[in-house]
Amino acid sequence: MTSTDFIVSGPPAWPGCALGSWAAAWLGGRCAPDDVTDTLTEFGDRHELVDADELLDGHPADARLALLALLRRSRRIEVRLPTAGDPQGLPPDPVTTDALAAGEVLLLDHQSEDGGVTTVGLIPALVDDTCRWTLRRYTHPVPARQPESLAQTEFDLREAIRDTAAIIGELGSGGTRLSGHDLRTALTRLTVRHQVILPPHDDHRATRVIDSAAQVEAIVTLAGAQAPTFGTTARHLDAGDGELRRLAGLARSARAIAVNQVIREHLPAGAVDR
Repeated sequence: MTSTDFIVSGPPAWPGCALGSWAAAWLGGRCAPDDVTDTLTEFGDRHELVDADELLDGHPADARLALLALLRRSRRIEVRLPTAGDPQGLPPDPVTTDALAAGEVLLLDHQSEDGGVTTVGLIPALVDDTCRWTLRRYTHPVPARQPESLAQTEFDLREAIRDTAAIIGELGSGGTRLSGHDLRTALTRLTVRHQVILPPHDDHRATRVIDSAAQVEAIVTLAGAQAPTFGTTARHLDAGDGELRRLAGLARSARAIAVNQVIREHLPAGAVDR
């Protein structure tokens, strides 16, 4: 199996994005709890919930039901997709370290025993046929990020898609070049993997942003796997790597903005005691 075969196969990416948006739809009365658990099966035959900080007194043996119980208590649900150099507003904390390694975290605010707010991070990891969710508490509450403009985000992604034309032309230039058919097939499969499984919602721009982010990230992922050479000098190589990082960061940020917009549509800020 080649590196390209590996990255285009397997389950969809972004289980935290899917869980957060479907949980919000359930809590907002737009779908049933079975719809949430059915969505989770797309990411693995098995699910595990690791309570790293012993936050739960007890939970159902079925991790998917435990996740539902955890989410039902949440006063806030928010997705962050941090990466090296872009922690997406997450503070220094062991939970952030784990989130950076995973590239995805679902922030949940729970009411603490003293009446305050505790922020916990739910961090997914896909391991073979298992989706493992690790639950950890932040030392201090993590403030919610202010909503960002989807219109500007969509414009930035359109510009990014134009920028990827040169990258597509470079694919394979540092190794085995993919044929036109294989390239199109790999990009299509990767784009599907990077799309987010969303519940029914009313914001069509959010859907377009998520689809565009998937397209950009698919190109960046395939470009990295094929080790393209953006020129013949070290300066050109550094510029090419920097461009891939920029585009990947833009796609991640756009995806988080759009998913959080869908979450807010279903679960208005401050919704409690459901």
